[in-house]
Amino acid sequence: MAGAETPPEVGARFFQVAFAAEVARVGSVRCAVREQLGVWGLASFADVAVLAAGELMANAVQHGCGGGGGTVTVSAWCTADELLIEVGDPSSVQPRRRCAGERDESGRGLELVAAVVDRWGSELAPGRGGKRVWIAIRTAPKEEGV
Repeated sequence: MAGAETPPEVGARFFQVAFAAEVARVGSVRCAVREQLGVWGLASFADVAVLAAGELMANAVQHGCGGGGGTVTVSAWCTADELLIEVGDPSSVQPRRRCAGERDESGRGLELVAAVVDRWGSELAPGRGGKRVWIAIRTAPKEEGV
Protein backbone atom coordinates (compact mmCIF):
# COMPACT_ATOMS: atom_id res chain seq x y z
CA MET A 1 0.00 0.00 0.00
CA ALA A 2 1.48 3.34 -0.97
CA GLY A 3 2.19 5.45 2.08
CA ALA A 4 1.35 2.70 4.55
CA GLU A 5 3.03 -0.59 5.24
CA THR A 6 1.63 -3.68 3.56
CA PRO A 7 -0.54 -5.72 5.92
CA PRO A 8 1.14 -8.74 7.46
CA GLU A 9 -0.03 -12.25 6.87
CA VAL A 10 -3.09 -13.06 8.93
CA GLY A 11 -1.90 -13.34 12.51
CA ALA A 12 -2.26 -12.02 16.01
CA ARG A 13 -2.13 -8.35 15.00
CA PHE A 14 -4.22 -8.45 11.83
CA PHE A 15 -7.99 -8.14 11.56
CA GLN A 16 -10.19 -8.24 8.47
CA VAL A 17 -13.94 -8.49 8.07
CA ALA A 18 -16.39 -7.89 5.23
CA PHE A 19 -19.61 -5.95 5.74
CA ALA A 20 -22.65 -5.49 3.57
CA ALA A 21 -22.46 -2.06 1.95
CA GLU A 22 -25.33 -0.59 3.95
CA VAL A 23 -25.46 2.60 6.00
CA ALA A 24 -26.91 0.52 8.85
CA ARG A 25 -23.61 -1.41 9.05
CA VAL A 26 -21.49 1.66 9.90
CA GLY A 27 -22.22 1.09 13.59
CA SER A 28 -21.10 -2.53 13.25
CA VAL A 29 -17.78 -1.37 11.79
CA ARG A 30 -17.28 1.02 14.70
CA CYS A 31 -18.04 -1.74 17.23
CA ALA A 32 -15.72 -4.23 15.50
CA VAL A 33 -12.81 -1.77 15.42
CA ARG A 34 -13.31 -0.76 19.06
CA GLU A 35 -13.48 -4.41 20.16
CA GLN A 36 -10.36 -5.40 18.21
CA LEU A 37 -8.34 -2.50 19.59
CA GLY A 38 -9.32 -3.59 23.09
CA VAL A 39 -8.05 -7.10 22.34
CA TRP A 40 -4.75 -5.63 21.11
CA GLY A 41 -4.37 -3.39 24.17
CA LEU A 42 -4.84 -0.25 22.06
CA ALA A 43 -8.08 0.98 23.63
CA SER A 44 -6.55 4.44 24.16
CA PHE A 45 -6.60 4.90 20.37
CA ALA A 46 -10.15 3.62 19.91
CA ASP A 47 -12.02 6.94 19.81
CA VAL A 48 -9.95 8.29 16.92
CA ALA A 49 -9.84 4.93 15.10
CA VAL A 50 -13.59 4.36 15.46
CA LEU A 51 -14.40 7.87 14.23
CA ALA A 52 -12.16 7.53 11.18
CA ALA A 53 -13.24 3.96 10.34
CA GLY A 54 -16.90 4.97 10.57
CA GLU A 55 -16.36 7.89 8.21
CA LEU A 56 -14.47 5.73 5.72
CA MET A 57 -17.20 3.06 5.86
CA ALA A 58 -19.94 5.66 5.31
CA ASN A 59 -18.02 7.05 2.32
CA ALA A 60 -17.49 3.55 0.90
CA VAL A 61 -21.22 2.81 1.11
CA GLN A 62 -22.32 6.14 -0.33
CA HIS A 63 -19.67 6.73 -2.97
CA GLY A 64 -17.88 3.41 -3.49
CA CYS A 65 -20.99 1.25 -3.63
CA GLY A 66 -23.48 3.73 -5.05
CA GLY A 67 -25.46 4.08 -1.84
CA GLY A 68 -25.70 0.39 -1.06
CA GLY A 69 -25.27 -3.10 -2.40
CA GLY A 70 -22.06 -5.05 -2.56
CA THR A 71 -19.45 -5.56 0.11
CA VAL A 72 -17.00 -3.33 1.94
CA THR A 73 -13.89 -4.85 3.52
CA VAL A 74 -12.41 -3.40 6.70
CA SER A 75 -8.87 -4.38 7.71
CA ALA A 76 -6.74 -3.29 10.65
CA TRP A 77 -3.19 -4.13 11.61
CA CYS A 78 -0.34 -2.88 13.74
CA THR A 79 3.26 -2.21 12.95
CA ALA A 80 5.88 -1.39 15.57
CA ASP A 81 4.62 2.18 15.90
CA GLU A 82 1.37 2.58 13.94
CA LEU A 83 -2.19 1.35 13.79
CA LEU A 84 -3.42 1.09 10.21
CA ILE A 85 -7.02 0.72 9.12
CA GLU A 86 -8.10 0.20 5.53
CA VAL A 87 -11.57 0.23 3.97
CA GLY A 88 -11.94 -1.36 0.55
CA ASP A 89 -14.84 -0.91 -1.86
CA PRO A 90 -15.53 -1.89 -5.49
CA SER A 91 -15.27 1.60 -7.02
CA SER A 92 -12.11 2.80 -8.73
CA VAL A 93 -13.08 6.45 -8.16
CA GLN A 94 -10.60 7.98 -5.71
CA PRO A 95 -11.94 9.99 -2.77
CA ARG A 96 -11.38 13.70 -2.67
CA ARG A 97 -11.58 16.21 0.13
CA ARG A 98 -14.27 18.81 -0.35
CA CYS A 99 -14.79 22.25 1.08
CA ALA A 100 -18.35 21.98 2.38
CA GLY A 101 -20.30 25.17 2.97
CA GLU A 102 -21.83 25.85 6.36
CA ARG A 103 -25.30 24.89 5.05
CA ASP A 104 -24.15 21.67 3.38
CA GLU A 105 -25.35 18.53 5.14
CA SER A 106 -22.45 16.39 3.94
CA GLY A 107 -18.95 16.71 2.55
CA ARG A 108 -16.93 16.97 5.77
CA GLY A 109 -15.97 13.35 6.33
CA LEU A 110 -12.49 13.33 4.82
CA GLU A 111 -11.70 16.72 6.36
CA LEU A 112 -12.60 15.25 9.74
CA VAL A 113 -10.54 12.12 9.09
CA ALA A 114 -7.53 14.18 8.00
CA ALA A 115 -7.81 16.27 11.16
CA VAL A 116 -7.69 13.33 13.59
CA VAL A 117 -5.28 10.82 12.03
CA ASP A 118 -1.56 11.11 11.36
CA ARG A 119 -1.75 10.07 7.70
CA TRP A 120 -4.37 8.91 5.23
CA GLY A 121 -4.51 8.02 1.58
CA SER A 122 -6.10 5.90 -1.08
CA GLU A 123 -5.05 3.73 -3.96
CA LEU A 124 -6.46 1.32 -6.47
CA ALA A 125 -6.56 -2.25 -5.22
CA PRO A 126 -4.23 -4.18 -7.54
CA GLY A 127 -5.62 -7.40 -8.91
CA ARG A 128 -8.98 -7.06 -7.16
CA GLY A 129 -10.44 -3.95 -8.70
CA GLY A 130 -11.87 -1.17 -6.62
CA LYS A 131 -9.85 0.89 -4.17
CA ARG A 132 -8.55 1.01 -0.63
CA VAL A 133 -8.75 4.07 1.59
CA TRP A 134 -6.47 3.88 4.61
CA ILE A 135 -5.56 5.76 7.75
CA ALA A 136 -2.52 5.56 10.00
CA ILE A 137 -2.47 6.48 13.68
CA ARG A 138 0.86 6.70 15.46
CA THR A 139 0.89 4.48 18.56
CA ALA A 140 4.48 5.07 19.68
CA PRO A 141 5.63 8.42 21.07
CA LYS A 142 7.57 10.57 18.63
CA GLU A 143 11.26 10.74 19.28
CA GLU A 144 12.77 14.14 20.09
CA GLY A 145 13.91 15.96 16.96
CA VAL A 146 11.98 13.68 14.58
